[in-house]
Amino acid sequence: MAVTMKLRQYIPDHTVTTIPVLAMLIAVHYFLLRGEAEDPGIELTDGTPRFYQNWQRQLDDNELDIDAELKRLELGDAARDQLIRELLQQKKYQQARTQLLEVAAASVVQNDQVRLGDTLLLLGDVAINQQELAAAEIYLQEALYLSMEQDNLMGTGRSYQLLGQLNIRARELARQASNTNDDLWQARNAISRGRYQGVNENLQRVIQENLTIKRYGAAADAWEALASLHDKIYDDYLAQQARIEAAKLYASIGQMAHVHRIIDGLDSRLISDADQADVRREIKALFDEHQQDLIKTSQARDYQMLYHHYLRKGEVERAWEFRIKSSETLSNTGDRSVYQRQADVIAVLYNSNFAMDRARKYLDKAGHIYGDGGVDEMLEQTREMESLIY
Repeated sequence: MAVTMKLRQYIPDHTVTTIPVLAMLIAVHYFLLRGEAEDPGIELTDGTPRFYQNWQRQLDDNELDIDAELKRLELGDAARDQLIRELLQQKKYQQARTQLLEVAAASVVQNDQVRLGDTLLLLGDVAINQQELAAAEIYLQEALYLSMEQDNLMGTGRSYQLLGQLNIRARELARQASNTNDDLWQARNAISRGRYQGVNENLQRVIQENLTIKRYGAAADAWEALASLHDKIYDDYLAQQARIEAAKLYASIGQMAHVHRIIDGLDSRLISDADQADVRREIKALFDEHQQDLIKTSQARDYQMLYHHYLRKGEVERAWEFRIKSSETLSNTGDRSVYQRQADVIAVLYNSNFAMDRARKYLDKAGHIYGDGGVDEMLEQTREMESLIY
């Protein structure tokens, strides 16, 4: 009873966090402490704020410690351990999640609550690295409540720590989206004023960073800005090529109105009939892939509904079969099917203040648990994570 009462003090005021699909991805904000990009390419200012440098370092270094995670899991299955390890090393996160869900399902059948909790924690960690923060939240909340039911203080601490990391990641993605948006605005402003030096490099970087954080529409928008730059310096061929790249991105996320606008405006003097036919075929293939991904995403959603249906009926083993099927279906889709629509950057930025507050609360809970338990290494790690919240 004493242990139970001690554990309950770490339960947050909001015992259940409800997150709509992709809410963590489409609702992340800041309007305070905004830092300039380290190399904006246009009208450079002296110096880069220290907090921006720390954020960029964390974004670049936020990788799974695969060896430590799998050692903690103790699968006892060398073949599966090696398969999951290889998938994680190759950053095939969705396939790795499917394998881990099979491990979790086996733990449910065997009533191995410890392994189930550890597997859910790793599933959450993998989803964070995959930038599927809504899915990560679900796994980590499941792990949290499971550890509470078992009066597992260290498991609870780890759950809080990863929930804090998840919200830090949401904040990081919001800041990167903001910085790329600012750089794009600066580039457009420079083009309109006839100040072209460094703009090409800046826009190329904006495109790559938007692709990294899976904001495909924003990357296409940057390609169109690059086309307008080439228009200004009378390089019609490169301008048209940039617009074609934008059209391909738009097609891959299903925004065909933009595609038709661009393709219908191609200058036939700058592209042969054969090349234009190739472009149209590639765009059609990208759109067809997008449509197929939508079908698979819908199927995965149906499997998730069946999972919840059988879970409510108490048919746990049957329920987990559908949860695995859902993951298997999604593993055969492209990233762009998940990130086909993202909110405007202002909406994305607004809620990152809430993510920042949640990160503080979760890490504070984890820090108290590690401190009371004398787990100095984990306490230090948690404090380092807290230093990245701003």
